[in-house]
Amino acid sequence: MDYMNLISIKLVFYAAILLVLLGYWVFNFTILYHLARFGIGTQPKKIAAIFFLGLICLFFASTVLFAGLDLNSLKDQLSGLLKLFFNTTYSL
Repeated sequence: MDYMNLISIKLVFYAAILLVLLGYWVFNFTILYHLARFGIGTQPKKIAAIFFLGLICLFFASTVLFAGLDLNSLKDQLSGLLKLFFNTTYSL
């Protein structure tokens, strides 16, 4: 069996991207953990929370840009879910 036929450039690229994302999450976790665990007072915990929100925003933006998602269809699906869960008009 020829293993080189199973490994493509696309697979190697995706594996590299996943390793970079894993490293990104581990790096951010260590920063958050050390700020929240060893910080004195509430200021380091506030900084850790702000850092975490930035982490989530950057991760979402990079995922959308990498995957090339259509945000208009995502918006339509989310508005449908919001109407489904938060519909305040009830008919009995």
